[in-house]
Amino acid sequence: MDRGGRPPRLSRATAVDTALAASAAVVDVFLFSAVSSRKPEGAGMWVFVALVAIGFTALLVRRRYPVLVFGVIWVWAVLVTPTSEQEFQPTATPCVALFTVALRSERKVSAGALLACGVLAVLAGLREAASRPPEARLVATYATLVFYLLVYGCVWAGGRWARLSRQHAEDLEFRRRVEAHEAVMGERTRIARELHDIVAHSVTVMVLQAAGARRVLDSDPVRVRDALGHIEEAGEQAMGELRRMLTVLRLSDDDEAGGGVTGRPQPGLADVEHLVGTVSAAGVRVHTRAEGEPRRLAASVDLAAYRVVQEALTNVTKHVGPGAEVDVRLRWEADELTVEVTDDGRGRRPEWAVSTNHGLVGLRERLAIVGGRLEAQPLAPGGFRVTAVLPVTGPAGEPVREHR
Repeated sequence: MDRGGRPPRLSRATAVDTALAASAAVVDVFLFSAVSSRKPEGAGMWVFVALVAIGFTALLVRRRYPVLVFGVIWVWAVLVTPTSEQEFQPTATPCVALFTVALRSERKVSAGALLACGVLAVLAGLREAASRPPEARLVATYATLVFYLLVYGCVWAGGRWARLSRQHAEDLEFRRRVEAHEAVMGERTRIARELHDIVAHSVTVMVLQAAGARRVLDSDPVRVRDALGHIEEAGEQAMGELRRMLTVLRLSDDDEAGGGVTGRPQPGLADVEHLVGTVSAAGVRVHTRAEGEPRRLAASVDLAAYRVVQEALTNVTKHVGPGAEVDVRLRWEADELTVEVTDDGRGRRPEWAVSTNHGLVGLRERLAIVGGRLEAQPLAPGGFRVTAVLPVTGPAGEPVREHR
């Protein structure tokens, strides 16, 4: 009983098994027995009902015990076939049990079940021959034997095909999860290497400012005060980056070994114009515009904004091709920056383009680390839009100049 006092509902699997078992029993009764033409009476009726009930009941637990259920039904069919007064030759019920074994068991077990069904086919052929005149027995035996062998063979093949298809689907799903995980881990490793550069730059500024302040400590107090201000600002930036990212990355020893300081400055929104020029040279028309007053971005957020534009434009060149038009829009607000890249999907699509969507998976991971969020959605009649929302930290910054 559930909390409301109502009896629990049957699960979908139980309902399917019940319906399938009932259907198999009905088929066996009306197609593979003589009950429709010679109805049993008295005790014979109850015996016949009991025989049918055995097969029906066994099929109810076929999912949990496929081999055991097949064994029970096989023994039941072997005993029933030569003894039933109603010429009862169970066929649909053994077929369901055989399909379940072929679907849920290993090849050797399912092959053994198929061979066992060959015994049922032989018994059916012998029984059919016994009911025929002598001159027709041989033909009846072979015809019946071939019929049942074909039926059991097709059922077994269907079960094996369903098993292989299910395994293939599971393998594809596993590979998809592994590739998505690798994309996320790859993006995290990339962020860790970029973090090295950001923090290293801040520390370098601090060291240089401190060295300069020490040299003029006695002669130029104003310059020392300015240097200390720069040191404080650079230190706050470095600590902010570490708090934001290191708690999420949890770098392993391998990641640390692979991530060294490159010495190159990391790109940001100031480099979008150069990126747009590169994409335009490939035949994609890109329009950029900025709305609102530009504000200050942390180094990692500035880099993430650049990566959003870079990934979106890269996807356009790979999957839409030359001739497409792209609108890159930056919308500045008091506490967040919205980066929106929209294409019309009307380019000359390259034939070699293959999409895995793992770039967007890694990009979503990057934005989550810096406190942002990402949305990607297709547009009618074939365009695509990538929208990122990123946090801002202050009232400083320079807009991206419009480019056409």
